Amino acid sequence: MRSFMITLLACSVTMSALALLYMATAPLLSKRYTERSRYYAWLIIVIGLIIPFRPQFSNAIVSIDLPGETAASAIQAGNETHIAIAYRIAWWQLATTVWLAGVFAYLAYHAIKHYHFVKMTRRWSCNIADKQALSLFASLKEEMGVAMHIDLFVCQCVDSPMMIGFIKPQIFLPTAELTHDELRFILKHELVHYKRKDLLYKYLVLAAMAMHWFNPVVYFMSKAIDALSEMSCDAEVVRSADADTRQRYSETIIGVIKFQSKLRTALSTNFYGGKKDMKNRISSIMDASRKKTGVVIAGFLLFLTIGIGTAFAESSKAGANTAGYFDFEENLRQIYAEIERKWAEIEETSRVSSVQTFSVYEQYGLTYKKETDRLYYNGELVRYFEDNQATDGKFRGTVKPGVDGNIDVHAVRNSAGKLTGVEPYNQADFNARTLKIRNENGNASVSGGR
Repeated sequence: MRSFMITLLACSVTMSALALLYMATAPLLSKRYTERSRYYAWLIIVIGLIIPFRPQFSNAIVSIDLPGETAASAIQAGNETHIAIAYRIAWWQLATTVWLAGVFAYLAYHAIKHYHFVKMTRRWSCNIADKQALSLFASLKEEMGVAMHIDLFVCQCVDSPMMIGFIKPQIFLPTAELTHDELRFILKHELVHYKRKDLLYKYLVLAAMAMHWFNPVVYFMSKAIDALSEMSCDAEVVRSADADTRQRYSETIIGVIKFQSKLRTALSTNFYGGKKDMKNRISSIMDASRKKTGVVIAGFLLFLTIGIGTAFAESSKAGANTAGYFDFEENLRQIYAEIERKWAEIEETSRVSSVQTFSVYEQYGLTYKKETDRLYYNGELVRYFEDNQATDGKFRGTVKPGVDGNIDVHAVRNSAGKLTGVEPYNQADFNARTLKIRNENGNASVSGGR
């Protein structure tokens, strides 16, 4: 996922630069190339945004050095290995979480909005029963070679002609009265949308915007594509038409300026694109000059789409530092290591003290091994050791009395308190001693006994 996020961000940056370049050159290109060719040229950028992966070559022009991954650190103290229970949050993990949340939120918003739009249109729509309108629609379909059944409705909740439904297309007309010519222009405009599969185009744009919701450039791109979509449809409607027909079509478009539909969805066509685009649309409609197809534009954009992506190669450094992390483990690891170090010092001090303490018993067969932190009597592991008459008054015993030893022993001292030997406990004596201690401590449990 880390590699994908790197690729996605690189794609978003590079394709945004290409989109901005294309938008900046739009006024110049509009004088030489058709609206349709410029409209479909955008499709290359859209697909480039949806599919962020590009061919990679070893001799890339630009190389991006990425921080490498490091294994989880382990801290060893004494004979045990402790693994700190902490987590690293890499920038790409945080970015992935935020990105996915944005994608789901964006898609959910448009899905809900489209659902409400469809529900609203079903409630306020009715089939057109006018025979002349239906006859005109049928003749236009036959003229344009459209065999698919397309429902035609008049809807009270829309103020501008539009079409929805990629699988089951439906055209909605406003309740405003339209002349025969206006209806013809509008229906032909929407049928051009259908023939070119513009609703599928809109799905692709929506997918690109969902993937790059964090990038403001894609929103400008979407508006530019919508504007070109309508302009290219206009050009198709008036193709080979005389100046008078172009004039009447322009008047039809101007006539719907007063109908500014607020109820719309990203997955519908929109005959009215807004006042800002109206001037460009009218100019385009009235421009009868011959223009070139945009094969050169498409080829150039395709070259840049692949070329710019190829120019960026990912080179991950083995063992690189973790500068790309929000690493709150480091402080915890240092604290943990300090605790382990202090604990190790305490244990070492205890062992050294034990060596010194039990050294007086060595001549009597009782030895202390620092490595295992255990007492041995003539080579046999001691379970319990006691010397109640030690000169320092402290109880002597193994670290874990009564757990895994094989023998219980005690120190032997004379009446003057001088150490004279170490002997194993007699079982009866040991049981009596245990019972005595229990009575003295209120029947408290004492380790020992077999």
